[in-house]
Amino acid sequence: MTAPRQDGIIRIRTEIQLRPIQPSLFYGTKDMNKSHLLLPVLCCGLFNLAGCRSGSPDFEGIREFLDSTADAVVLQGENGSKIIVSPRLQGRIMTARVGNVESTGLVPRKTIEEGESHDHFNNFGGLDRFWIGPEAGQYGVYFPPGAKELTRENWQVPAAFDKGAFDVKEKHADRISLHREMEVTNLRGVTFQVNVTREIGLIPSAKLGTELGIQLPAGISYLGCYSDNQLQNTGKTDWDPASGLIGIWILGMLNASDEAVVIAPFKTPAEDGKSPYNDNYFGKVEENRLKVIDNAVIFRGDARKVGKFGLSQQRTTGLTGSFDFGKNLLTVVRFSVPETMERYGNSSWQVNQENPYGGDAFQSYNNGGDDTTEVAADAFFELESASPVRALKQGESISHRHATFHFQGSREELEKLAGKLLGVSLEKIQEAMWPPPPDGPRPAGS
Repeated sequence: MTAPRQDGIIRIRTEIQLRPIQPSLFYGTKDMNKSHLLLPVLCCGLFNLAGCRSGSPDFEGIREFLDSTADAVVLQGENGSKIIVSPRLQGRIMTARVGNVESTGLVPRKTIEEGESHDHFNNFGGLDRFWIGPEAGQYGVYFPPGAKELTRENWQVPAAFDKGAFDVKEKHADRISLHREMEVTNLRGVTFQVNVTREIGLIPSAKLGTELGIQLPAGISYLGCYSDNQLQNTGKTDWDPASGLIGIWILGMLNASDEAVVIAPFKTPAEDGKSPYNDNYFGKVEENRLKVIDNAVIFRGDARKVGKFGLSQQRTTGLTGSFDFGKNLLTVVRFSVPETMERYGNSSWQVNQENPYGGDAFQSYNNGGDDTTEVAADAFFELESASPVRALKQGESISHRHATFHFQGSREELEKLAGKLLGVSLEKIQEAMWPPPPDGPRPAGS
């Protein structure tokens, strides 16, 4: 997903060989079967890799930092829970506080301090950010029109949502509405003019019955937030599948740890012998890093090795999440999935895809290098959701909602919640991902 400045690559590779270097957000390579992308993350600049880390884990410290460098709108939840929204930083939800976890989202201080000066990617970080997809293929919008190859050198986040602020339309105690006009062009040279609106708000615990079909257990700290996103065709022509379609792509960067896993439930269609997930992004994910346990994909969120997988519209349940055994933090993401089958943009890095509308509705990315010896300087994993891509007529719109729920507290109560919401046993996941040695304690997640 990202490409660093070229002088940075030369210095890191030929002069100092710093570790950890990482593929960062660069979702692809010229050879999609290779998973060992050794790219320093853009925010690291030329020298200080450690400076990419989010810095102070204290929520108030993060708020003060963002307020001094960009802006910070705090929406106050229940019992001390809260989120930070930054209209100037492309309308992102930057992070959240819940229970004794001060910050759940990655806030890369050095990238933000440097300003919008990076060649390929600026809107890096945040619990919920807005992008437009697809990324690659003949209809991708992250490469110059007419490109013959898709490489890190010519990958570019469109400036329409990589730089600049979202305008604030309305602001209330529990929500904020944002707006921006955008224009993007795909590999075929087709330009799309759109109006984007984002409403970001809090979800009180009283609405958990409607949202997730549960009641908040006693003693569990809770934070719920959402982004309601709309993309309208404001151009002079109707969109045509034969020349490309675009849609909404929401990405959430969560702080990684050695004790964190992504949990992605999936549906199993009758008599379908195919793999429930797609890992044709950086090559097949190793079995010790991704497992299928019952009807869920379990994927390490440790920022130690690059990897990515996705679930199609047919497979996803519209619910996904993660669990950090060290923090006793359960995260659940609920996102819009149409009831009828639709087109989804394909972001695999091929100039001419066989199935450009066979993309995934959910994706998860783990940052890292080519092995597991070091934690990436930017220690994060992502939970991503996408809308379909539709042939919108002039004036028509498509909407997509992405809601994030954090639960923090008693492992016993979180075990019950994980079973109800994601259909998994945390104990079973723990045993599978961190099996205890024959004689000795469990190495992690214990």
